[in-house]
Amino acid sequence: MCGIIGIYHYNSKEPANRLALEKATTVLEHRGPDEFGYFFDNQNGLAFGHRRLSIIDLSTGKQPLYNEDGSIVLVCNGEIYNFPELYDKLTSFGHRFKTKSDNEAIIHLYETYGLDCVNHLNGMFAFALWDSNKKQLFLARDRMGVKPLYFALQNNSFYFASEIKGLLALPEIKRELNLDALNKYLTYENIPSPHSIIKNIYKLEAGQILTLHNGQIRTEKYWDLPLDEPKLNISEEEASEELERLFAKAVQRRLLSDVPVGVFLSGGIDSSLVAKFVSDIAPDKVKTFSIGFHEKSFDESKIAMRFAKEIGSEHNQNMFDSKECLKLIPNICNLVDEPLSDASILPTYFLSHFASRQVKVCLGGDGPDELLAGYQIFPVHKLIGLYDVLPRELKKLIMHTARNMPARETYLSVPFALKQFLRGAGISSEIRLFIWIGAYLENEKKLLLNKDIQSKIQTNTFDVIGNYLSNRFIPGETDRLLYLISKIYLSDDILVKVDRASMATGLEVRAPFLDYTIQEFAARLPYEYKLSRIITKYILKKMASKHLPRYITHKKKQGFAIPMTKWLKHELKDILLHYTSKEYIENQGIFQHDFISTLVQNHLSEKWDNKKLLWNLLVFQLWYDQYKPAIPNESSTTSGTSKILSAN
Repeated sequence: MCGIIGIYHYNSKEPANRLALEKATTVLEHRGPDEFGYFFDNQNGLAFGHRRLSIIDLSTGKQPLYNEDGSIVLVCNGEIYNFPELYDKLTSFGHRFKTKSDNEAIIHLYETYGLDCVNHLNGMFAFALWDSNKKQLFLARDRMGVKPLYFALQNNSFYFASEIKGLLALPEIKRELNLDALNKYLTYENIPSPHSIIKNIYKLEAGQILTLHNGQIRTEKYWDLPLDEPKLNISEEEASEELERLFAKAVQRRLLSDVPVGVFLSGGIDSSLVAKFVSDIAPDKVKTFSIGFHEKSFDESKIAMRFAKEIGSEHNQNMFDSKECLKLIPNICNLVDEPLSDASILPTYFLSHFASRQVKVCLGGDGPDELLAGYQIFPVHKLIGLYDVLPRELKKLIMHTARNMPARETYLSVPFALKQFLRGAGISSEIRLFIWIGAYLENEKKLLLNKDIQSKIQTNTFDVIGNYLSNRFIPGETDRLLYLISKIYLSDDILVKVDRASMATGLEVRAPFLDYTIQEFAARLPYEYKLSRIITKYILKKMASKHLPRYITHKKKQGFAIPMTKWLKHELKDILLHYTSKEYIENQGIFQHDFISTLVQNHLSEKWDNKKLLWNLLVFQLWYDQYKPAIPNESSTTSGTSKILSAN
């Protein structure tokens, strides 16, 4: 995997600052510690930088890459899994490959199909391509958004990079806090695309391309989940067999590598299926990696170890505890240069670092929960209707009981789950989904943010939901929920977490379930094949029952969580108190201390489990302390870039 960065002074044609680009490229060294390369076109004011993690074609795959006459230049972060088929097809068309790099296929596809080349790619990628004949810059991001790509438009110049920190290393890029993004982060725990935490820096969305030609910038969606299409008329057995066939091919594709490949094995269904299929394909080469927790309710390591023994993998296991967490906390913003309060990024980084000592590539199990209704919120969603029709007095009694239940430190404790359930009562299902998995409610943010900051926030917290649903008609409520959780939670939380945590350690993570063929097939399955009564991921479990033991297929789902309730009261208490102190809050000028103090004291006294709210706030404070962005003096205004983003 790699890091890419670029500058294009498309209006002035002034040569790009070589030293600035080289310095900014070095900032992305963690994404590609093996090699670096540059391209400078001084006549057109263009420059590319590239950092490489060598996975395929170790000897000749250095980037930038060029076509036969050097008129097309490419920098790419990603892997093209269908490269072997593309190579045969493109060479039959007369194209000549200079390397054995899978990324070179993009250049020759572009020569053949133009912008439509992206529809011929099966992989995870973010790339920039310069066509010197057309004087056109072309950016693209893979269908699911596995690989990141940020861009900025300032002073008639265009900039892009794999991570925000690369852009901020360029002297032209201003470091100003995006208050609308902060408002959304406090609720979603991430910052939904296309915006970022820095004003006027944007994300290219999943399945989107961007072109800059004759001074005109345009974005266009080339792929989306087909949840609005008619459902397949297919039996359970046929669906299970087709899912198995597609999954086997997806695993096979992701074993393409010139370096050793491992598997993340948590002990759950998804990662166990990956490990099992890898062991069937390459039984003598399987290395599995897992981590355990000393807190029993969070630990699945014994199950992972048992299954690894059964499939005959070379299993590697390490323990993650509060001491390891404390070491990572100060550097959390080096992992993700936007606030992301998904606490599982800490064990994900720890696992990635552990695996990177032996391999450069690992396969993981991300993907099916979002498309096949794997989260507990989906069966619980059915229960909210029953709660809504209860008598008012009974609702008051339930609320009173919940408020007086003492907090517990176990994984997804009953008091925490009940209180989180009640936070979503009386709200539309699309918004309720993110209330359940998110952090602050609107009334809580009014108490959290100071009045001046509130007055400068211009957008509605949930407008991102409306924007996604307004672009297409998805008739079924449950399909709308699956669409939103894929767009906002999978793309902007899960995949961000995995990418940054793994790339910070020089490890590439591949997810077979994110193969677009599986995503398209599963999207068109009848909903009862996803959630059957209260059985989540029904069709996947049916398929898995042929390959996995019952102690995995019938095990209660458990996320990759850490005991944050406990750690905030003990091991992380000092750092929490520092960043929520009256002195720090008042000097910062964003939040109101009185409300924060109440949150902290209620958590420490075990009156209320405020782990989500406090961790969300703490992550932002850690980010703010490191990046120190300017706070806008005036209300945000819609920029030219915002208009471009809406012109799809």
